[in-house]
Amino acid sequence: MKICLIADGTVHTQRWATYFVQQGDEVHLITYEQPKIAFEGVKLHVLTSFFHNIYVSFIPRHIKIYFLVKQLKPDVIHAHFISKFGFHAAFLGMSPVLMSAWGDDILIIPYWSKLLWFLTKISLKQADRIYAVSDDIANKIIRDFKINREYVKVVPFGVDTDLFRPEARKENGKRVIVFSNRSFYKVYNIETFIRAIPIVLEYNKNIFFVIKGSGPFENSLKKLVDELSLAEYVRFIGWTKYEEMPKYLNECDIYVSTALSDGTPVSVLEAMASGTACIVTNVGGVSEWIKDNVNGILIPPKRPDILAQKILELAKDTEKRKIFGKEARQTIIQKGKWENIMKGVRKDYEEFAKKYEL
Repeated sequence: MKICLIADGTVHTQRWATYFVQQGDEVHLITYEQPKIAFEGVKLHVLTSFFHNIYVSFIPRHIKIYFLVKQLKPDVIHAHFISKFGFHAAFLGMSPVLMSAWGDDILIIPYWSKLLWFLTKISLKQADRIYAVSDDIANKIIRDFKINREYVKVVPFGVDTDLFRPEARKENGKRVIVFSNRSFYKVYNIETFIRAIPIVLEYNKNIFFVIKGSGPFENSLKKLVDELSLAEYVRFIGWTKYEEMPKYLNECDIYVSTALSDGTPVSVLEAMASGTACIVTNVGGVSEWIKDNVNGILIPPKRPDILAQKILELAKDTEKRKIFGKEARQTIIQKGKWENIMKGVRKDYEEFAKKYEL
């Protein structure tokens, strides 16, 4: 098959594109900026713009995308992230068009303005199939945007369970390591994680915190750590290669996510696949994966006091951490294996390609 992806050059897109390259398909990626990571075997089409404003640059880019896709004549067009690339795919006048809803593009962005809500609804109605990363997002697409259920399918970001797997935990003595790797954006609310730390340390100073990520709030988060006199207990780690993530997950004892909104957070699924005990805010599609006190702990957002309490509980209960980690791994094996999920997607691609075959 010849597949045309319209998406950002993120690791999620890279994994998606690479899967089809490995199946022998010809994969083209149309994107706004040169990806920072390698897309081996993928034919890249980078549409840079002189305009920094995404709205001003949309129409010139759309014209380029239209003629490029018309020239490529792909068997399948697939846009990832509705409120950006889905808008392009919807108005190409070509088929088949598939779209993936990742989270904010359904849960947050459409509600910024009436225009964005209208464009999102119109775009969704143009899709032959919509993949939602969680039941929560799928239900919102059906309910709020009046999309027929038969056009919507839940396809979570799966996990490579061979790459992310339990390894022998690094011996940290009596010290427990708590790890977070969500990006430094408002939606991931790293501030709550940091504000929980002094509460934890008041009762247990043998706990160390590793914060991995990057983003616009990096300086303010580091400043907050300094203001709270936490430098001795906190280590910041910047961007690293995706392949290095399993190492960090296997060196920690507890994984924390304090997001305010989520679809199916792949970072949480990777921690679960690694057999790491997780404490995660109960938002979006998270509860579809973590059952409170069964394979992890769910907490309300913006409650550093509750987060601190749960960290302290897990820090002193090694056996509970092991049970949560084992159950979390089994959850991913049962319904989150990347290979199994993508086999179903490829079957969809083949059926749509055949349906619209000239």
